Amino acid sequence: MDSARTGMLLAIHSSGRQAVIAVTGGGSLAISDLLTVPGASAFVLEARVPYSSPALAEWLGRALEQFCSRETALAMSVVAYQRARQMSAESDMAIGVSCTAALVSDRPKRGEHRAWIATQTMNATRLVELSLTKGLRDRAAEERLVADALLRLLSESCGLTSLPEVIFQAGDSLTSAGGVADPLLVDLFAGRRTTLWATPTKTLAETATSVIWQAEPPLNPVGLLAGSFNPLHDGHRELARVAEQRLGGPVAFEMACVNVDKPPLDFLTIESRCRQFTERPVVLTHAPTFVLKSRLFPNTTFVVGIDTAERILQPKYYGGDMEMIAALSEIRSHGGRFLVAGRLDRKSFHTLHELGLPQSLRDLFEEISETEFRSDLSSTELRKSISNGS
Repeated sequence: MDSARTGMLLAIHSSGRQAVIAVTGGGSLAISDLLTVPGASAFVLEARVPYSSPALAEWLGRALEQFCSRETALAMSVVAYQRARQMSAESDMAIGVSCTAALVSDRPKRGEHRAWIATQTMNATRLVELSLTKGLRDRAAEERLVADALLRLLSESCGLTSLPEVIFQAGDSLTSAGGVADPLLVDLFAGRRTTLWATPTKTLAETATSVIWQAEPPLNPVGLLAGSFNPLHDGHRELARVAEQRLGGPVAFEMACVNVDKPPLDFLTIESRCRQFTERPVVLTHAPTFVLKSRLFPNTTFVVGIDTAERILQPKYYGGDMEMIAALSEIRSHGGRFLVAGRLDRKSFHTLHELGLPQSLRDLFEEISETEFRSDLSSTELRKSISNGS
C-alpha cells in the first residue's frame, strides 16, 4: 500500500468518527484497506457485505426495485448510520457508509459498469455516482477504483483535506451531490422536532427549485394526504383538489421521514421529493402510523387510497384485533377520520364498500365515489418507466 493511501487511512481512523460500512456488488476492497492499517478498531464498528438479493433486502428491511441504484445506496447508508448510532460511544460522531456496484463479472453485463457510494451523518448526506469505461479494466482494477472513490468520499465526510487523487481514465466519470442539511431538517431527522413544513420556491434568478423550511405551518389544513410521493403525480394532485371540495377547507400533503416497513429517508431524498410540491406545501413528520399522525394533527381528515385503508383495517399491523380497535379508537378520540379514494387493481376498480367495514368503525371512514375521483396512475409503474427510460 502506498504512503499516501496509508496516511489517508490513518487520518480516517483518527477522525473521531465511528462507522458502520455496508457494501454489495463491489467496494469490499475499501473495507480491507481500512482493516489493514493499524487503528481500525477506533473507527470501524461493523462491516457488512449483504451480497445476495435476500441478504440486501434483509439489511434494508424491504424488497428491492433495483440492486445498483442511487436509492439503494442512500437507503443502505441510512441503515448503516442507524446501526452506528446504536453502537457508538458518541452517537453524534456516527457515520454510515455504503456502496452498491455493478462491475466486471463472469458474464457480460448489458448495462454500464458503475457504483453508487453514500455516507450519512447526523447532519449531512453525501452521494457519489461513479461510471467506469466498459472493457477498460479487469475486476481487480475496477474494485480498486471503486475502493479509492469510497475512501475519498469517506475522508471528505470525516472532514479531512489534502487527499490523494482518484485516478480516472478517458470515459470514466464521477458526479457528486449532497452536503450539510438545513438545521431545521437536521432537528427533524434527529427526532428533536416532530413536524417541519416545506414550501418549494424559485426566484427569477434561480434555475432550479429550492425549498423554504418553516417550523410554523403556512396554513391550517383540515385534511392531510399522506404518502411517500416517489414520485408525486397528477393523481395525488387531483385527489387533494377533490378532497378540498369535499372537506370545505385546505388539504396539505404529509410525508413521514420514517416508515413502518422502509428505512428512514436521507437528506438528499427528502429535499428532492419536497421540490416536487409546487402547488401546495408538504409537512414532514416523524409519524409513520396514523395514530401518531392523529396526535400531531387533531381534528384532521386523512385522505388515503383504498389499499392504505385496507392496511389500516388489518390487525396484523397492530399486533392483534384488540390493538387495532384501540388504535382506531384513539384516532377517533383525536377527531381523526379517513376519506378514502378507490383504486384500480389489475382490471377491477375497488372502493371502500368492498372492505366490509364493521358497524363500530363506519363513522371513521367516508368514501370518495368513482365519479368524483378516479386515477389509474401508479407511482410504482412511473418509477419503472423512469428507470427504463420511457
